[in-house]
Amino acid sequence: MCIGSGCHLKGAHFVICRLKQLVAEQGAGAQIRLKASFCQEHCTEGVVVRIDGEIIKRVSIDTIDEVFYTAVKKQ
Repeated sequence: MCIGSGCHLKGAHFVICRLKQLVAEQGAGAQIRLKASFCQEHCTEGVVVRIDGEIIKRVSIDTIDEVFYTAVKKQ
């Protein structure tokens, strides 16, 4: 998950907080590793999340649940 300045300004902190909640709610702490990173090279399209190598752009607090559950279903 990008926490660079562009993504930070677009709400990365709130997305991270919600991701932590989702992981805890699903009891998936052992299977899912949340990791912060700086620039993912898509600064104008943030917040950027990378899941298993796939870059997901324009993630927000309103879309993170869908992104999370879609990724979990693929597992």
